[in-house]
Amino acid sequence: MKNGPRFVLCIISFSMLVLLLLPDAGFAQMKKNSDPDYIFYKGNTLYEAGKYDEAIREYSKLIEQSFESGNIYYNIGNCYFKKGDIGRTILNYERAKKLIPGDSDLVSNYSFTRSFIKADVSKASTPWFKSIFNSFNFLTINGLTVFLSVIFTFTVFFLLSGLFITPLKRYRRFVLPVLLIIFMAGAFSLYSRVSMLGKEAVIISESVDAKFEPLDNATTYFSMYAGMKVYILESKEDWSKVERFDGKVGWIMSSNMDRI
Repeated sequence: MKNGPRFVLCIISFSMLVLLLLPDAGFAQMKKNSDPDYIFYKGNTLYEAGKYDEAIREYSKLIEQSFESGNIYYNIGNCYFKKGDIGRTILNYERAKKLIPGDSDLVSNYSFTRSFIKADVSKASTPWFKSIFNSFNFLTINGLTVFLSVIFTFTVFFLLSGLFITPLKRYRRFVLPVLLIIFMAGAFSLYSRVSMLGKEAVIISESVDAKFEPLDNATTYFSMYAGMKVYILESKEDWSKVERFDGKVGWIMSSNMDRI
């Protein structure tokens, strides 16, 4: 009987300790669930288990927390590809390309996925001068800016040093034109890419009719399909005026596309 009160006291103390530790345990779990590395790992695990919708939700949490990266968009694109959603696959690959344009897996998967686009007009031949500008696409906008800064520095160096260093004069007439051509082509590519920021989009609906006017009963001009890339020229309420790769312009419902 003497041990009775002591036993009850131990039970009460233990219960109070558990109650004190429970909030810490809950906080630790919440902190773990918001940890970027854990979320990314969880997304990868869900992807490997074939739970693509859940994996997309986990990867999207990272973007919502401003942990944007090319690898996250690439993984989201892979999830949509497994789901058979070509439009959103291309959309996320395009977003990934802006951050990791030189990634070999991304380039390969992007090219393969484009083969599923119905009536892909982007397969038309590209003018030679555009091909030169596109040759800088392996660089991000920031990378291209640094590259142009280096080219400009070399140009100024050869321009000034040739005036004072006699041996360099013989090379200046050959090197300077090459550097100027590279700089001008790169500068135009940079200008084009910056001017298109926020104006590029991808069709996410299976099929879209582009009309002459922003009206439901307007005449259809041409059709577009999931995965096609368009350029937004103008927006008006629920409609957007877009330009297709081949130069055709029409109005579509904005809900049929998503901005890159």
